[in-house]
Amino acid sequence: MAKQVALYKIPETLETARILNDSVLDAYIDSIKPYSPKARETLGKLEKADGDLTNSNPFILVHLQNSGLLPNNARLATRKDLETAISFDNTFLSGNYVDFGYVLRTEGDSYKPNDLLAKTLARQLKDRNIKLGKGLLIPFSVLSNEDNINSEYGLIFNLNEKATKENIIDVNEFKWDYTRDTGLVRAYLDRLRYLNSSYEYLADSSDDGRAVVVSAEADSQNFEELLTQKQTSMQESKQEYFAKIQKIRNQIDRELKRK
Repeated sequence: MAKQVALYKIPETLETARILNDSVLDAYIDSIKPYSPKARETLGKLEKADGDLTNSNPFILVHLQNSGLLPNNARLATRKDLETAISFDNTFLSGNYVDFGYVLRTEGDSYKPNDLLAKTLARQLKDRNIKLGKGLLIPFSVLSNEDNINSEYGLIFNLNEKATKENIIDVNEFKWDYTRDTGLVRAYLDRLRYLNSSYEYLADSSDDGRAVVVSAEADSQNFEELLTQKQTSMQESKQEYFAKIQKIRNQIDRELKRK
C-alpha cells in the first residue's frame, strides 16, 4: 500500500499527500493534557502501528490541525485532495478510512450526543450569514475544539476565522455514496473507497483510521522517492502505449495476409 502520492500531473508546484507518521504521538499526548477528563477520553484514542498514526476521529484531527504538531507547511487533506490522490495511485490508503470534515444538514440532531454540537455550529453559521440550506460540508480547517461540560464528548466545535462562504460548501455540490438526511455527521472516505456522510458516531475510532496531510512541496527526504514514483509511472505509461501500437500493427498485418 502506498503511503504517499504526488498530487499533480505536470510537475509545476510539487504537492504531496501522505499518511501522517507516528513521530508526533508523544507530543500529541502531552498537548491534550489541559483538557477535561471527558474531553481527553475523546481525544486520547490516537495510537500507532507500522510507523503511522492510527485510530483517528474528527475531534483528534481538529486538535492536530490547531496544535502546531503537523509538519511544516502541511495541512489536513480535503475531500478533493483524497479523490485526487487515489485517482493517481489506487493503492494509497487501501483498506483505511480518512475523515475530511463534517456534514451539517439541520440545526439540531435527533441523536442526542450530537444535538448540542449541531445547534452550536448552526448558530455560528447564522451569525456569519452562511445559510444552512439543505446541508453544508464543513472542513476541519475552519474548526477548533472547545471544552464543554454539557457535551457528551466533553467538547464542542467553534468556527474560526477561516469559516467563510467560500470555505464551507453546499453538500449537494458533491456526490455521496451514503448520506444521513438530518443532524451532524462525519464526512469521510471509507475503507472501500465510498464517500460517506451518514455516520453520526463522531468519537468512534479504529486501528484502520489514518490522518492524511498535504504539503506544498516535498522535503529532501521524500523528493527522490516522489521523483522515482513519477518517472516509473511515466515509463509504465509509455510501455503500455507502445504495446498497444504493436498490437494494432500485428492485427493489420494479419488482415493483409488474409487478403
